[in-house]
Parts: sequence; C-alpha cells; structure tokens
Amino acid sequence: MKAKELFGKEVIDVNAEVVGKIVDMEIDISKGSVSSLSVKSGFTKKVSIVPGDIEKIGDKVILKIAKDKVRKA
Repeated sequence: MKAKELFGKEVIDVNAEVVGKIVDMEIDISKGSVSSLSVKSGFTKKVSIVPGDIEKIGDKVILKIAKDKVRKA
C-alpha cells in the first residue's frame, strides 16, 4: 500500500467507535517505516496512532485498542 492511500481513511477503534481520519504520518527514515499516524478527531483534536495499535487496514483502519487509550498528539 502506498502512503498516500492512507490519508483520509477513517479510523475505527476496537469497540467500533469512530476515532477520526488520518491526516498525517511520521516516517522513520533510518528504518524506512511509519512510526506513527496522526488522526484528526473532531474539529481541533489530533491523536497519534502507532503501527502496533493497528489490527487491520482495508477501506478503514481498525485498531486493537479503545478510543480512550489512543494517545494525544
């Protein structure tokens, strides 16, 4: 999957609650991997998701954790 395909995808937590949409990502250049995804939740709130918290990526990004366990960006 190309990185640009992640932008705008809806993020859903383990309880099927909408967390928000992916708006940005941090890349670890030395490892060549994504270190975190920034998710816009509401009008001004942003949260950060690490790859280890992701269960599955398809039409939506499904998390292994609950919405209240996501760390603030």
